[in-house]
Amino acid sequence: MLDINEAYSILSNPEKRTTYHKLWLQNRTDRSRQVHPASAFNASLSDISAKDVLDRFFHALLTKNWKNAYACLTLEDQEHFTLDEFSAWKDAVNSCFEMQDYRISFYKNYSKCRIEGTVYPFVKEFAVTITDTDLQLSQTSQNMSHKYVAYDGNSWKVCLGMHSLKQATLKFKLMASRRQNYDPIMIYNNAVSRTDPLTGLLSEKGFYDDSFKEIERHKRYHNPVSFAVFQIDCYRPEREIYCLCQCASILKTECRINDIIGRLGNKQIVCLFAETNEKQAEAAVNKFLKSIKIRQSEPFTVNAGILQYNRIHSLEDTVFTISSNVSKQQNTIKMNNT
Repeated sequence: MLDINEAYSILSNPEKRTTYHKLWLQNRTDRSRQVHPASAFNASLSDISAKDVLDRFFHALLTKNWKNAYACLTLEDQEHFTLDEFSAWKDAVNSCFEMQDYRISFYKNYSKCRIEGTVYPFVKEFAVTITDTDLQLSQTSQNMSHKYVAYDGNSWKVCLGMHSLKQATLKFKLMASRRQNYDPIMIYNNAVSRTDPLTGLLSEKGFYDDSFKEIERHKRYHNPVSFAVFQIDCYRPEREIYCLCQCASILKTECRINDIIGRLGNKQIVCLFAETNEKQAEAAVNKFLKSIKIRQSEPFTVNAGILQYNRIHSLEDTVFTISSNVSKQQNTIKMNNT
């Protein structure tokens, strides 16, 4: 009970509390010599600058020497998590991102700075530019983070200021487990199969995939859906690709965000108008043709066919009917280049 009363007496008095804190810092520094000393280094941490300590910390991370990196941390960090927990965290991070390089720049000085409940007499803040590789995407990028190096009365130590590493470790382990199922070739093939590389529009497969979802929505909510097919006929056969790409670019800028537009065959572009009846679709097509005529730089003509979807025919049959009519120039709207 006497000890409790003495503790309350010290904590309630600012001067006694300051004196006690100085003694505590000194005792903590003495104990820190016994916790994972940096004996593997060529020089003692007490003899090197704050930037040198941070450099040795990141060099240890770069070389995957978790023990040396852990030895650079403050005693508070080492009391919050063990070397094994720190190593597990860094292993988890390293399974997702691999450090390639780092650059340290001084940022700011602090005195009597509190970090996560601990007051340090001196703290230096550094900006660290880290170059690392995302092992999932095989992409190398740079990011900047700010690190603190605290002086504990005897030496400079890196201060992470983290109470626990369990959540961070679990997060990176989850990322790594997902990476095991990552197939870049499959993702690339799926992306290519959905997008036409020439026009940037959806491919025929991509168009039908997205249109099928819209048709299902139409069946559920009974909203009207209409289709239009544009056939581009270039006057100069050697310029057909340029005519098609130019028309595709104009249509992309004119379409609404919920419209679905894709390439159909060699000379056709198909568009799904969501929540649009045939009369509204005809007005939209006339607007598109007017824009094409104003903005085109290649000589070509455009025929457009329109049809409102009904449940009697399938999605594919509806598009095929319009495409055939446009090819035969039956029941179409024509734009001449004159």
